[in-house]
Amino acid sequence: MNLPLRDIKPNVLIIDYEWWAFIAFLVILTILLIFFIYRFLKNRKKENKALTILKNLDFTDSKKTAYEFSRYAREFINEKNKDQFDEIVKKLNRFKYKPDVPPIDKDLENEIKNFIRNIK
Repeated sequence: MNLPLRDIKPNVLIIDYEWWAFIAFLVILTILLIFFIYRFLKNRKKENKALTILKNLDFTDSKKTAYEFSRYAREFINEKNKDQFDEIVKKLNRFKYKPDVPPIDKDLENEIKNFIRNIK
């Protein structure tokens, strides 16, 4: 019972993709990190711009004040000042959507200034 000799097969090349997967994971993680840092800085810049506009409101132009306050103060709403903001915006609605509007009274002006002061 003489069996023929069989040759040993050569080593098979096994490609290891773990490094490529790890590198791809790092690249995706880096891109996400850059994206979130960019959004954080962009939001911060936007908040600074809004705060500057709110601090420089011109109360002699009541229509412009009503629109700008409603637009830019919305970015600073939290649980503590939400009711105050809603109340001020409700009072400012009479200065919007009309061609001729009266000037803002001192009480409402003081409420707006107090809200802006308490933002930060």
